[in-house]
Amino acid sequence: MQIIKYNERYKKELPFLFTNTIHKTCNKEYTKEQLNAWANLHIDYKTWEERLNKTKPYLAILDEKLVGFAEFYDDYIDCFYVHHEYQGCGVGKMLINHIFKIAKENEQTLLKVDASITAKTFFEKFGFKVLKKNRVKRGNIELTNFTMLLSHC
Repeated sequence: MQIIKYNERYKKELPFLFTNTIHKTCNKEYTKEQLNAWANLHIDYKTWEERLNKTKPYLAILDEKLVGFAEFYDDYIDCFYVHHEYQGCGVGKMLINHIFKIAKENEQTLLKVDASITAKTFFEKFGFKVLKKNRVKRGNIELTNFTMLLSHC
């Protein structure tokens, strides 16, 4: 497995991985309505392409297949997802360690993430602490997530 910088070759796979992962892994903590508000099954690929061209996420690639990705800019980890079939296989660990390496190279001492209920324990394993619980609106649907911080990364 390798972590690479964003490659447009994966521009269709990224939004699919995002949507599919949310619907397959977060369905114990969130309702169907919440999942649909968070990750619409009718993917807007144009909007995604515009986002990806700006954020340039890091991609976890295994045998030329996208198995995870993370956006990281300034001190913020955004959109951190691992393909549902590859969770527990070290993909997330490899992505977070890549982010830690970049943060260290840039002398960043604080990292922030807004983690879902599902992802909260993953980030806690790497030393992140909950700063606050959030209620986020997507349309008229409310979702819960947690602002988490890691200092001295």
